Amino acid sequence: LKAASQVVAAAAVAPMAAPSPADVCVPRWLSDRFPNEKWRTLQSCALRVLAGKGAGLDLEASDFGYLIEDVDSSFGQHAALRPGAVIIEIGGEVLLGLDEDSLEDSFGSHFRNGVQVLTLDADELRSAVAADQCEEEGPLQDVVLEHGSVVHVHLGPAASLNAFSANKRQELVSDLATFSEKASVRAELYTADGVASASVVLTGVPDDIVQGREELDRLLKHYGLGPGAVAAAAAEGAETLEIEGMKMQSLPARNRRRRKAREDDEDFEERSEKRHVHNDTTSAYTGSVEEIHSGEKVPTEIGPCSAEVRQWEFMDHTADVILHSWGCDMKEAWEQVCVCFFAYMTELEKVELKATVEVEANGHDILDLLYHLLDEFLFSFGSEYIICRRIELLELDTENLRVRARGYGERFDLAKHPQGTEIKAITMHQMKVLTPETLTSEEGTVPRKESDKEGGTIREGFPYE
Repeated sequence: LKAASQVVAAAAVAPMAAPSPADVCVPRWLSDRFPNEKWRTLQSCALRVLAGKGAGLDLEASDFGYLIEDVDSSFGQHAALRPGAVIIEIGGEVLLGLDEDSLEDSFGSHFRNGVQVLTLDADELRSAVAADQCEEEGPLQDVVLEHGSVVHVHLGPAASLNAFSANKRQELVSDLATFSEKASVRAELYTADGVASASVVLTGVPDDIVQGREELDRLLKHYGLGPGAVAAAAAEGAETLEIEGMKMQSLPARNRRRRKAREDDEDFEERSEKRHVHNDTTSAYTGSVEEIHSGEKVPTEIGPCSAEVRQWEFMDHTADVILHSWGCDMKEAWEQVCVCFFAYMTELEKVELKATVEVEANGHDILDLLYHLLDEFLFSFGSEYIICRRIELLELDTENLRVRARGYGERFDLAKHPQGTEIKAITMHQMKVLTPETLTSEEGTVPRKESDKEGGTIREGFPYE
């Protein structure tokens, strides 16, 4: 999901080599902003701009400046202008930290042939920003992103993790996988070349992340990592236990949670068992009716008959956000990704089911069909301001590539609905549609079980993603 405009063009020249970072002078504003940072990827170069053709760069606005997503090699741009780098300064004008409008104005006013630009790799810059935030708030503070659906849990210096033996690191990875299964979240180690700190990135439903956070702290403490870590767990006189294949030293009692059920939701399993596959006749109105200004009677609470579920997550990305959903069939997976789309913009728990909106879309292939479905909901929200808490696919014709959907929610109201991040556009970048047999991406369709792409492993009970 793009957060800004792009600058794209085309032409022809040979690329120039990049200088070593040691040759680049760190500007005063950057050293003041990050006084302890030793930059490894800082680069400076002149931008090539051809009259009437532009610079051949595909740029994405971000909090750091303009992220370079793609480069037309025929322009012969400097090697510092590469995908994954961020332009943080142009013509002496700082771009880091500007809002989108200011960023566009500042970049546009200096955009000319030969202008000097300064770049940094996005991963190094993001790590520096996170470390700086943690230093201000105290050591090893979590960095919470995307309304709590992405959380960076800092482990400490990357050197501590790198000092692990191969066997110990594999044990940690295995234990994180067990934790992920129990807590119903994704937990992955994150380190980047040249970055001083390491972290575990949690992605999933915010409530699941919060409930599993204490458990993760205990796990990390066992390895001498993260908040509250001790130099040696053996100093506490702990004895070794083995629980479900995970070797641990004795720790406080765990509040283990079933994969999807919540301990405070007694009817969760019963509702899950009653949930059935959607079809074109499952929609229904429920609740009482009330008068509206036109004199018509409409339900005060409307929505599909099926139980409300949350089968989606936000996945971290340098400049965009990746929406990931899953379902027992294709319809359910697509419904959930549409719900995820609206959840990125506000807290759905605050949205009541008082209005409906219907959209239709066509496509030339399955990815294009999904793209246009999300784009129709984006256009609908931009024109009617209906934020949808529930989505029902009334028709999904994968042969004729046609889809029709109904959203249930209410008009967006800043006084009632917390403002999240505005979605400005849908992109095909990293888009995938998975069935039990196939994985379809922009590169084509391949057998899913033979694919080494993300998603090659089928999620138990939810073969469609």
